[in-house]
Amino acid sequence: MWASPLNTYLRDHQMGHAGAFSTLPEMIRHVEAIGAMWWDYTHPIPATLGVITVRNGGILARSWSPLIDSREMFTACAIEGLRSWRTELATDQTRHRLYGPEHADLLVPSFSFSEHHFASPVDNCLYIDGRQRELPADTVVAQLRIDDIPGWLAPEHLSGVPHARPKTRLTTVDYHRQAKAIQQGWKKAADAATGTS
Repeated sequence: MWASPLNTYLRDHQMGHAGAFSTLPEMIRHVEAIGAMWWDYTHPIPATLGVITVRNGGILARSWSPLIDSREMFTACAIEGLRSWRTELATDQTRHRLYGPEHADLLVPSFSFSEHHFASPVDNCLYIDGRQRELPADTVVAQLRIDDIPGWLAPEHLSGVPHARPKTRLTTVDYHRQAKAIQQGWKKAADAATGTS
């Protein structure tokens, strides 16, 4: 494990297993590099399903993607979700005025990979193809956790709170719009893969 390609990547990029804070362009590159690889290193067995979750510190409940049944789809959905999120954050005209056209790339949320082991089967689980199926017993689900999404602040207050690191942590794009953008991204990737719309 310690000499694994995963740990080599984490060391080379000064990241830990507990996750990392990064800009969205960096996060996309990291997920592209190790999203599928993570499935081989889950505990106690390699993952056969994946899920993407988004948390914003408790303002909204954590949102979950449907279960994703291939590592390639997992990576594609994750990357498309992150790209869609970045596009939504880029609509913030107040940040554009304050920090310039690349303002969305200055924000620093965090992400991590984790897993959940289901010892018993679970009925009626929603999969990325829109169907409900059983999750088999002794299944490990790989998880991409998107955490610490940028906090919301009204436009008239954004530039007056230097203690809150507005350049890297605050946006006028509210939590609902951020979560929805990520969800739209992973749905777009899933629809493209299955030929639906």
